[in-house]
Amino acid sequence: MKVFLRYLFALWTAFAVYFVLTFAFGANSPQVQRHLESEIERLAENVEVLESINTRFRNTVAALEYDGEALAAQVRQLGYGRPGERHVRVVGLRNEVNVDFSPGQVLTPVSPDFLPNETIIRIAFFSGLTFFLIFLAVDIISLGIFRRD
Repeated sequence: MKVFLRYLFALWTAFAVYFVLTFAFGANSPQVQRHLESEIERLAENVEVLESINTRFRNTVAALEYDGEALAAQVRQLGYGRPGERHVRVVGLRNEVNVDFSPGQVLTPVSPDFLPNETIIRIAFFSGLTFFLIFLAVDIISLGIFRRD
């Protein structure tokens, strides 16, 4: 019975190693959860920035659609004018074009680092196999099969 318990311990070791590694380093580990929460925060901040940029763009479009003076000012900044208008360009001054709008930032998702389940299974299997072989070697030695006379 004692021998059976040793081999059962080897099987238990494999299961214990699997569960501990899955909890500590697996796809649902606390470190992966923290990483995903930080990704959510980063994306939420980016959404806020994009919403403010969108609001500014909508206000600009509304101003250009309904306010003739804003449209004329924007057109003049781009270097256009009404027919018959004369333009005076002062050399040395740069053309002030309204380019303070940013289209936003593209965020690429960052994958969390974790041990794949196949790797965890292999580690657990080999740890259980190691204990099994150690116990088997102890049993073989205790039986005296390889004893020299």
